[in-house]
Amino acid sequence: MGFELVNGMIIKPIKAFYANTNFAKGAPFKSYEQDVLPLHRKEFEACQLYLRDFMRAIDSTDVLSIQALRKHRNDLAHDLVGRLTGLKIEEHQALFENVNRALFKLSNYRAYQEIGAEPKLRDVDWKTVKGHEYLLFEEVVSKVKLLNLHRKDA
Repeated sequence: MGFELVNGMIIKPIKAFYANTNFAKGAPFKSYEQDVLPLHRKEFEACQLYLRDFMRAIDSTDVLSIQALRKHRNDLAHDLVGRLTGLKIEEHQALFENVNRALFKLSNYRAYQEIGAEPKLRDVDWKTVKGHEYLLFEEVVSKVKLLNLHRKDA
C-alpha cells in the first residue's frame, strides 16, 4: 500500500501541474514532455528525478528508498501466497523507516504546493504538515503493527 501511495504522489501531481498549462517564455517550465520525460526512459523514475533535481522535494536517499520499496512490493506481489503466512514485518523495519521519511516529505511538499500560498496559512510551520496520503499511510501502518502484535500473542 505504501508503494501505491508513493506512486500516486509522484506521477499524478507532476502531470496535473503541467496539464493544460502554457508557461510564459523564459519561465523555468516548458512541458511535461520536455521537462520530465527526458530525465529517464521510465516515467516513474523520470518523475522521481524531477522531484529530486528540479523541485528539490526529495533527495537521493529518498529516491533509493522508493526504489527499494518498489522492489519489495514487486517481490511480495509475485510471491504473495508463499510469503503471506511467514511475513515478518520487523525484518523490513529499515525499509519502512526510510519509506516513512520519503512519504512524509512527498506528502508535506504536496500539501504546501496545494495550499501553502493561502495568506491565512502564512504562520503555519510547514515542516510538520502532513498531507492526506501520509495520514492514510500512518493509519495503515498502525493497524499492521497492531495485527502483528496480536499475531505474536496468539
